[in-house]
Amino acid sequence: MQIIAATPDMQGNIADLMYSAGPELYDFIYKTTKHRAQDFIQFEFESGKGFCGYRNVTVAMVDGKVIATGCFFDGRIYPKLTLATLKNIFRFYGPLNVWPILLRLKHVESVMQQPKKTELYLSNFGVEPVLRSTGIGKAMLEHKIAEARQQQYRIFSLDVADSNPRAQALYERMGLRAGLLKKFSGKRSGIKVPNAIKMELVL
Repeated sequence: MQIIAATPDMQGNIADLMYSAGPELYDFIYKTTKHRAQDFIQFEFESGKGFCGYRNVTVAMVDGKVIATGCFFDGRIYPKLTLATLKNIFRFYGPLNVWPILLRLKHVESVMQQPKKTELYLSNFGVEPVLRSTGIGKAMLEHKIAEARQQQYRIFSLDVADSNPRAQALYERMGLRAGLLKKFSGKRSGIKVPNAIKMELVL
């Protein structure tokens, strides 16, 4: 298995993997009558810009195929990623259709806040369903935590859904500590977004 930076021509279910990290949240924001949330994720990945842009994605590969994804960023690059994602939203949906999406987007802050400049944050962490519980996720985390220490970060962090105790247990075994529960502030018919728990590892 290789753990490397993503490129735009990689093969695999990249958008689906990132989507699997928070399907309810992604559907809440990006799903419309014309588009799946994964369609926007794929568009942003290929653009190379924004939170899901390939330049911001680390992948695990086996036999030339992506089997896991993770997006890593800190507080220094967060404003730039935010602006790039906003631009991608306008490009993908068109200026006449973005306003409901932008109104829903503001609720993200209730479960995910800007990290500190010395904090490496993980989002969009997904592993192929048939390969879960095989050590791939743990290997990716260990790889990035080691990099974070080398790069002099003070904290490694992520948010986990309160509906996913299995993932929380893995993170706790790796030394991350759970913080307070953060309640999602938005409502959308037919979509219930779980609350989140911030987890941190002091490096």
